[in-house]
Amino acid sequence: MANSKDSRAVALARAHLEAWTNHDFDTVRDNLADGVQFFSPAANLTGIDEYMDAPRGLTQFARQVVPASLRIFAAVGDERNALIMYEVSTATKVFPSAQTWLLDEHGKIKVERIVSYMAPRDV
Repeated sequence: MANSKDSRAVALARAHLEAWTNHDFDTVRDNLADGVQFFSPAANLTGIDEYMDAPRGLTQFARQVVPASLRIFAAVGDERNALIMYEVSTATKVFPSAQTWLLDEHGKIKVERIVSYMAPRDV
C-alpha cells in the first residue's frame, strides 16, 4: 500500500468512521457495496442489511459510541485499500482497533475487516 493519508480509500474509510461514530447511519449505508462483507471477532456479516442491522451489526454497536469520540492514530492506503488505527469511546469503555477497507470499482466499501482489537479499557 502506498503511504498516502489522502488516498481515495483512506478518505472514504475516514468519512465512514466519522459517520457511524456520529450516528449518521444513512451515510454509512450509502458507503457500502451491495454485497459488502464484514469480518470481526464478534461477527462475520454479508450484505448491507446484515452489516447494519444484525444483532452484532454496526448499528447495535455504534449507538453506544459517544459522538465525536473517534481518535485516529494512523492511516495508510491507496486508491482501493485503507488501513486505519483508531479508538472510540462508549460511556464506560474505550475501544482501540485497527481496520482495513477494500473498495469496489465504484468506490464503495466491498470488504471491511477488524484486523487488530484490544480488550476495551475503562474510561
